[in-house]
Amino acid sequence: MQAPTHIYVGIDVSKDELVILHPGPKGWEKFLVFNSVSAISNWLQALGVEGKHFILEATGPYSQRLIHVLISVGAKVSVVNPAQSRAMAKALLKTNKNDDQDAQTLSILGEKLSLNLYKMPNETQKKRKEAFSALASLQKQEQQLKNQLHAFSYHVMPNPVAVKALEDVLKSVQDAIQDLEKELTPEQDEEEAQRTVELIVSIKSVGLKTAEAFVTLFGNFQHFKTAKEFAKFIGLSPTEFISGSSVRGRRSITKNGSSKIRALLFNCARSAIRYNPQCKALFERLREKSKNGKLALTAVMHKLARLIFGVVRSGRRYDPNFVKI
Repeated sequence: MQAPTHIYVGIDVSKDELVILHPGPKGWEKFLVFNSVSAISNWLQALGVEGKHFILEATGPYSQRLIHVLISVGAKVSVVNPAQSRAMAKALLKTNKNDDQDAQTLSILGEKLSLNLYKMPNETQKKRKEAFSALASLQKQEQQLKNQLHAFSYHVMPNPVAVKALEDVLKSVQDAIQDLEKELTPEQDEEEAQRTVELIVSIKSVGLKTAEAFVTLFGNFQHFKTAKEFAKFIGLSPTEFISGSSVRGRRSITKNGSSKIRALLFNCARSAIRYNPQCKALFERLREKSKNGKLALTAVMHKLARLIFGVVRSGRRYDPNFVKI
């Protein structure tokens, strides 16, 4: 049984260095550690992990070495949304923002809030997530190359060397995209992943690529307690800024999380308003209330996200007559 936590260690991560703060007998204790596996391992060996909870922000690739070492030695780790630490800094009335202040804020955040412990994805999930990230980048590059070639097609006597160069690069990118798409398909021995994909595609208008992308990024959705929490995580929760008679900005969605996931859901929603009875009814009801088409389509995206969460967590295929999300 792990010892109860009594020290919360805040870690601000950058490309080259980790700024680490935690409360000690004589005030805040600070460490500067080079962002390498060996340096982090040496620091942890000297500090020890028993009775400590390590808190850091999600910083993409820069935090991967730190997380790997922490998990490998059995440390308690929480990876928080940067918006949480920013909100905590505001609550603490911090007027300065620097690495020391950020690390201190993360330590206080861990002490004041009950944070979920980070669960390291297995090697297969890790590879699929990396493939998904590379795929999203290459698909953007593919579209840029197509746009450039389209523009060249309107030139009078375009430079054949330039056109050939763009065509060659486009072919290379498209070949790489095909290889990455294969990486996102669960192997035959990944029974849970395959089963999850099958559950998601049982929802009318949700396709195989969308289902594979959801499984790649979220696994079996074990990190989310409710459909509302999941919809918020991917940026589909409504947000507004209203106080008395003051209205700042328009009502919109938060747009947190992966824009690629929202783009996939957008395409699914366009199909769902025609072929999915529940989504079609929702879309038409909102349009009858004079809601614009974009807002109604966003509501359908939100509905699909909740349906996806529902079938995965319940383990039951989609049934419009019985599933209530």
